[in-house]
Amino acid sequence: MAGPGAVVWDHRGVTQEAAPRGTEPATPARSRHGAAEPGAGESQPTVALPRPEAPPATAPSTTVVIEDGVIPRRLRRPLDLARFLVAAAAVAATVLIAYFATGTTEGLEEDLTGGAQLLPSIVILALNVIGGIGLLGLPIATAISLVIRRRMRQLFDALIALLVTVIALTLASYLVEQYGSDRLVAALTGNIGSQTSATAPIIGGLVAFITVTRLMGRRPWNVLSGIVIASLLIVALLSGTANVAGLLISVFAGWGLGLLARYILGTPTTRPSGTEVAEALGRGGYPLTMLRASRQTSVGRRYVATTRSGDSLEVVVLDRDLEGAGLANAAWKSLRLREEPSRGAFNMRRELDHAALMAYAAQTAGTPMPRLLLTSEVGPDSSLLAYEYTVGTRLSDLEGDQITEADLEGAWRAMRLMHEHQMAHRSLTAEHLLRDRSGDIWLLGESSGSVAASDVAMRIDVAELLCTLAMLVGPDRAVRSGRRVLGVHSLARALPVLQPVAFNPVTRKAMRKRRDLTVHLRDALVEIRPDGAIEQIDVERIKPRTLIMIVVGTIAAYVLLSQLAQVDLGELLATASLEWLAVAFIASLVTYVGAAWSLVGFVPERIPLHRTMMAQVAGDFATLVSPPTLGAVAINLRFLTKAGLHPALAGASVGVSQVAAFVMHLLLLLGFGIAAGTQADFTFDPPAWAVIAVIAVAILFLSAFAVPRLRRYVFGRVRPLLREVVPRLITVAQRPAKLVEGIGGILLLNAAYIACLVACVRAFGGDTNIAAIAVVYLAGATIGQVAPTPGGLGAVEAALAAGLTAAGLPGGLAVSSVLLFRLVTFWIPTVPGYLSFNWLTKKGYL
Repeated sequence: MAGPGAVVWDHRGVTQEAAPRGTEPATPARSRHGAAEPGAGESQPTVALPRPEAPPATAPSTTVVIEDGVIPRRLRRPLDLARFLVAAAAVAATVLIAYFATGTTEGLEEDLTGGAQLLPSIVILALNVIGGIGLLGLPIATAISLVIRRRMRQLFDALIALLVTVIALTLASYLVEQYGSDRLVAALTGNIGSQTSATAPIIGGLVAFITVTRLMGRRPWNVLSGIVIASLLIVALLSGTANVAGLLISVFAGWGLGLLARYILGTPTTRPSGTEVAEALGRGGYPLTMLRASRQTSVGRRYVATTRSGDSLEVVVLDRDLEGAGLANAAWKSLRLREEPSRGAFNMRRELDHAALMAYAAQTAGTPMPRLLLTSEVGPDSSLLAYEYTVGTRLSDLEGDQITEADLEGAWRAMRLMHEHQMAHRSLTAEHLLRDRSGDIWLLGESSGSVAASDVAMRIDVAELLCTLAMLVGPDRAVRSGRRVLGVHSLARALPVLQPVAFNPVTRKAMRKRRDLTVHLRDALVEIRPDGAIEQIDVERIKPRTLIMIVVGTIAAYVLLSQLAQVDLGELLATASLEWLAVAFIASLVTYVGAAWSLVGFVPERIPLHRTMMAQVAGDFATLVSPPTLGAVAINLRFLTKAGLHPALAGASVGVSQVAAFVMHLLLLLGFGIAAGTQADFTFDPPAWAVIAVIAVAILFLSAFAVPRLRRYVFGRVRPLLREVVPRLITVAQRPAKLVEGIGGILLLNAAYIACLVACVRAFGGDTNIAAIAVVYLAGATIGQVAPTPGGLGAVEAALAAGLTAAGLPGGLAVSSVLLFRLVTFWIPTVPGYLSFNWLTKKGYL
């Protein structure tokens, strides 16, 4: 038996303090429903160990601590991942600066090398000695220290990080020296063919070792580590084994890989135990009989405590080792939303101050929220907030018919009281609405709110509470209760911000599943105030589509400029015949008419032709960042959907158009192939990879019919598409005029492209027959459609140039003709395509 003051270990290996013999067992912690918490009063398998010393006076020996695994032995710190991204960005920035600003980096290196060489010889000797001894001595001394402190796992992790970093930097140096461009090699080594290495693997490995062992956070190890690393860097610079760029890359890479190893492998936790939490509460005047862990959170953990007087507390523990959590989410919110409180990523001290501020402000205002009783540090790595524990039932645990009108009005009144004192809650979910035993409504989760709140923030509160109650009891009851408590004017203020993007993530996710509810609430708010002007409040600073457009535009500009930089446009246009150049431009314009007809011809509904042509122009911009067919299909599908067609009908129309275009393309290829004759000098030789790809696709297609499971899978995918396409095709076939328009558009589209390529060949004096050029275009276009590159870049040019050369055109003339053709039909249209895309998007047509 364990005697008084014994330390007891439960089956999870968690410390508890057992009650002395003869005392009453601790009272089970009560939940918010008034029921005993699971396991609170259950006996645990224990092994008694004698307590080495008496407990502190502030922590009574009757305290029972049940941790239940809320303190993991190892954890991944979000801050390590954030710092790794910083290190990766630093490596990339160093490479880019060294590559594009070669003169600057060379000058900097000369200045640093020259300054270092001016050092007295005794200093240089001392640096060599310190670096040589420290290179071996520092890891050995650190290993001995970790073994003494029984941190063998941390030593093992550090050695893994050192080894991985050395291998990675050695491999990077080899790849740069063997396969890098001359400019890159010169940027990272100083001179091509020199003995200078692109990286310093040993220094990088040592930095990774120091990072994993956390030497920079301990004295005097941080000073020793800094001296050793600085000595090694200076010696490496003086000896010419690496230049400035290579050394910086090695240091940043070592730091980054060390942080990545710490994040992947985890680090030992420094969180205080539940016993230390109980002692901190005892020092604050709240000695406990029981402390039971309830759950983990993204910023720490929560406990339910019972004091010696029988009162219940809810204890929120904030842990410093979770600092940095939510950094990406906070950055995205600050970029996207205008009125999001700028609290940023989790910081223990800032979170503690903010939660205490909100609690004290709520108490002063008389808002029904749990009263904050104590804030305290729990060692150097954690802090706690102790609240009164209110017994009750969350509205999220009740059915709609169990929630009374008094409950709804109580929630509205609690929110109104916060707003009267210029506070916003910003997380009014069903989980944060509590009905106590007397029937009063309490607000929880106020730490996410703000004081001195803006008008928009309070409007969002109204809108979110309206949505929460509507999901619980229906929109009609929610609107009626809000109207009784707030009045028509105050409730209608939620209408401009009834946008799910502004809500708490829980509410936003739930509302996206019930889009009809948002429409119903909007209609209800408009009905209660039909004569009021509807304000427009744009909650979003930047929309995801805008951000995607910026990224896509940047990629497109880079691809465009890098391709055009390889072509002398002035010489190309100067040597071309102006008459044939004009014909090529006119033929290029006609392709948009053909493309528009080929689409609207397979849509029985009336679609404006001019807007359809603009959509085809916009498609040229889309193909700049996606494979040709994928970009055009996506643009057409969205255009038809925005034009009022059901998505299924829009997909069927685009599918019919694509099938018809494919069939006509094959027929044209066959017809022009026959017309071209069987000349001995005309043998189309496509690239080897294209032949391999076609064979592979054919084999996969045939295997789909050979393997039963694969055949069923393919048929399962194709059958729904045929069910949509075939009825659409029958509908179009019943209207001959539409069918003629669609097929005529396909023929006009291909004829215009063929005419454009013929004009480009004639512009440079080529005399190849038209049928042969048509075969080259049709075959090259087929290869371009299956190429995975944006717009078929590379594949189309290679196929067309090879085809024209095989048709008898001189190589130089064939390349010039293809470049002119791509300039007229692909590169130049991207500018009006971008303008059309933006205009159609702004007008809601795309």
